[in-house]
Amino acid sequence: MDKQQWYEGRDDRTLRYTSRRLDHNRWIAITASRQALRRFEAQAAIVSAANLLGRMTPSVALCFPDAPVHAALPWAGQSLHGIILAQMRVADPHGRFQARSAEKADFIFHIGPDGSESVVHGVGWNAYIGPRPSPLPDGDDANPFGATLAVILAASQLFVHNFAVPAEPFACNALDWKNEIAHDTPAFKPAPALGNIWTVGAGSVGTAALYYLTLATRNFSTALIDHDEVKLHNLDRSPVFIETDIGDTKVEATRDYLKSVGLQDVRIDPHPLHESSLWHGRPAGTPDVIIAAANEKKVRYYIEAGYPPLQLYATTGQNWQTTLLRHEPFGKACSLCLFPADEAPTSTACASVPVSESDTGEERVDAALPFLSFAAGLMTACETVKRLLPGFPFNADRVFLHTKPTPSLVSARIRHRDGCFCEFRDAALHRAMLTPGKLVTA
Repeated sequence: MDKQQWYEGRDDRTLRYTSRRLDHNRWIAITASRQALRRFEAQAAIVSAANLLGRMTPSVALCFPDAPVHAALPWAGQSLHGIILAQMRVADPHGRFQARSAEKADFIFHIGPDGSESVVHGVGWNAYIGPRPSPLPDGDDANPFGATLAVILAASQLFVHNFAVPAEPFACNALDWKNEIAHDTPAFKPAPALGNIWTVGAGSVGTAALYYLTLATRNFSTALIDHDEVKLHNLDRSPVFIETDIGDTKVEATRDYLKSVGLQDVRIDPHPLHESSLWHGRPAGTPDVIIAAANEKKVRYYIEAGYPPLQLYATTGQNWQTTLLRHEPFGKACSLCLFPADEAPTSTACASVPVSESDTGEERVDAALPFLSFAAGLMTACETVKRLLPGFPFNADRVFLHTKPTPSLVSARIRHRDGCFCEFRDAALHRAMLTPGKLVTA
């Protein structure tokens, strides 16, 4: 396979979605000031930006001074240039990634509150993209989510407008997902302990959720359940998969990444959920949270039939948007209220572009854009951390992030579906399944 064939294969889902990709000959220069480089959230933003942009184009330059990686990030003390270039090159061995000075023809992607005509800035839960200076209030609370959200928003506009990004300011926050700056937010504890998080579906969204969680903390355990293998077209939408992962199971590749960044307790099950011994044999009170990032083989039915804990996930949609979803035990709407087709014999692939599908069990092809998958993972990671904060939940159980023609956030409640499976679930058994150490008998 030559370089052109490799890129056509990697970018296949992007091309199916919108029939174009970024110009591979147009350089993107990531810039930042020395002052910004001292800050945790700025380094998290730079690492995230290089990961995402390096999966959208092979022409990315690091045009900022090298610095030691911040102590709160997984690669503490190493060269920031070194770890970023290494990560981009293993994901795209054909890329022209380099560290150099910015040049006149470069598209400038500037991380920080000032220092360029247009800036990409985040502090705490707040994110801003647009003309300098950033209006965000200062703060340094070990929270990477506003800064990495700003990166994703900026990358989305770069793609939507094909480098001709309009000079329009946009500010929002990832606490209550509103199109405004959040003030007086709850304190963010460094390296929060998140408990036991199970990820059902280790594809682009599931791996992106874990990627953004590990930028904030490695203080949790996880189990990964997925039967699929990594393919070339997965490399542009997952921040975790690299070329040498192709052919391995997604759970093996994800486990290897999580171990490499310091997560100690990772279990895997390379089977669909209904065949998973981990799922069927789990003790009461396990897990604390499910990241429900799979969408085939009636997975939502099997989750709901298993008396689940809190479910958090996001999906990517046909209309350049990502949708964040939350289902609470004994809440008003379960996942089958929203996706009733999962009760049927045929599988479903919601919130993706169905390029080829049938009711006979043939493979369904999902097309998506890299920044939408990264956004879905980030939004899921935010909710996973926010559940520990006083006042949670801060938003409705469904939030839409639109990226075209400009960014916007819209919340809407999920409605209960009359006659849904959840109406007939045994509440006492469900409570027992959520209680650690409880003896559960069906």
